[in-house]
Amino acid sequence: MTRRRQLWYYPLFQIPLILFIGCVLLALLFSLLNWGRPSVALVLALDLSGSTFGNHPLQFNQPQTALAQQVLAAKRYLQRNQRDLANPNAVMIHGFGRNVVFLTPRFETNSDLLLTQLDQALNRSDLLTQVDPTAKNLSGAIAIATQQLQQLPNRCRELLLITHGAAPVDAGVVATARQQRVKINAIVLGDQAPQLAAATAATGGQYRSAPVALLEEVVGQTFFESVNRNPRWPIFWGGMAVVCFMWLVVLPLDRWVLQGWLHLPMNLAGQIALLNAFFWTVAIPVILWRFPGWPFVQTC
Repeated sequence: MTRRRQLWYYPLFQIPLILFIGCVLLALLFSLLNWGRPSVALVLALDLSGSTFGNHPLQFNQPQTALAQQVLAAKRYLQRNQRDLANPNAVMIHGFGRNVVFLTPRFETNSDLLLTQLDQALNRSDLLTQVDPTAKNLSGAIAIATQQLQQLPNRCRELLLITHGAAPVDAGVVATARQQRVKINAIVLGDQAPQLAAATAATGGQYRSAPVALLEEVVGQTFFESVNRNPRWPIFWGGMAVVCFMWLVVLPLDRWVLQGWLHLPMNLAGQIALLNAFFWTVAIPVILWRFPGWPFVQTC
């Protein structure tokens, strides 16, 4: 009786094995080296309402106040933006109370310039008069940020609202942000903000509540890392590795399981093994398209 060839001598085993190893390596490289990171435009909107400094003008931006912690968190983000990214985010900083003011005049990728502009703005003697800290206008902050982000068409548009407590959010403003592909992200200090949470969910953003003491870490580490990576690429290559694996096991499934263990006829076993591979070749790309989306089609 002629001895059957070992599986690894067949191209149907060799080619899927090579492709499987390649896809696994690509998944690891895209994950570890952060390849495929999107180009991001970010508006940092800081809450300058009275609750962030105890409603005492003399305590404005003084150490240990919620406002001072917001400023430290924004500065940590800017420092990492300059230090850790080869292609830094374009960042603009707003402040809001009843009114919205620009703490930096335009989008910049130079964090040193942004840090200087932020300090200069916070030291302006007329800042409190301009912002009017007697209210917290979240809707206005979202609307103005959306208008500014529209100016950068070739970047993923992110808004990070840092706010102390809740305030109403207009549904029309959220709908406009969603239409303009602006993700509303929010970090809330103190009470929960259910309307703001709904706005983040509607636009695909993140909502977090955090104590004042942890704000710098949440903004400068957790949020920074989440917005500056594209998990679609590692997931895509992982899915392609699954497809290659299904072709890799065609011969073992046919010979060892279906014929050897289940004693199926050779022609039926081969058809089942091939059908399994064809099924996953179609199913995996469809799953990836639905969630989380193909990275070369949808980058943000």
